[in-house]
Amino acid sequence: MRKIPFLLLFMPSVLLADEVYLKGAGTISGRIVEQTETTITVDVGGGTVGVPMARVERIEKKRSPLDDYDERAAKLGLQDADGWRKLGRWASQQGLSAQARGAYETVLTIAPNDEEARIALGFVLLDGRWVTEEESYQARGYVKYEGEWMTRNEAQALEANYQASRNAERSAIDAEVAALQAQQQAEEAAEQAEDDQWTQYNDPLLWGGYGYGVTYWPSTPSRPNRPNAPNRPATLPARAPAGGRR
Repeated sequence: MRKIPFLLLFMPSVLLADEVYLKGAGTISGRIVEQTETTITVDVGGGTVGVPMARVERIEKKRSPLDDYDERAAKLGLQDADGWRKLGRWASQQGLSAQARGAYETVLTIAPNDEEARIALGFVLLDGRWVTEEESYQARGYVKYEGEWMTRNEAQALEANYQASRNAERSAIDAEVAALQAQQQAEEAAEQAEDDQWTQYNDPLLWGGYGYGVTYWPSTPSRPNRPNAPNRPATLPARAPAGGRR
């Protein structure tokens, strides 16, 4: 099937509002801005959401708050501070965060010190002037730690606790590594001792008498494979005196 994208931005506003029902559960309410064979993109007011068409059960066209916002905004004049303020308030109640911000920003172009618009946009009144929330905290000596504003003492205490936890964790890991290394060294020492014992056990001994010449005693056994080594004598037999009999 040929991919057929189509934009709906220039259709009448009533046709741009859709309810997208997803398979299984859930719906997305907003305005379709693009639809292809594989994906549908919906403007939900605070941004756009893309959904695979394979997840879409059906689409119902109906009027949405976005359409109402556009209709109301089109009726307002550029100097109507009260009208834009009311529209920003209404958009906030409808969950249209981007539209609400736009309306309140329009208010500030008309009335820069409008209290409702300033507060809605995150400004704080500090010493008779409007500043951002960040500027307000910084002016009062606060610092941001892990995404939260707090006093320097609070931040230093949290950092100290974090470092102590990290150090304890590092010490535990070091102790575990040391224990494993000690175990490995002990096993290697035991293997070396076993090798030394077998080397001594298989040394050739010179035997005299009866004209037999050089003799290996005891006869060399085959070396067992670790770890299941055969039973070996607890002690080695005593050597016979040179030139004599046992």
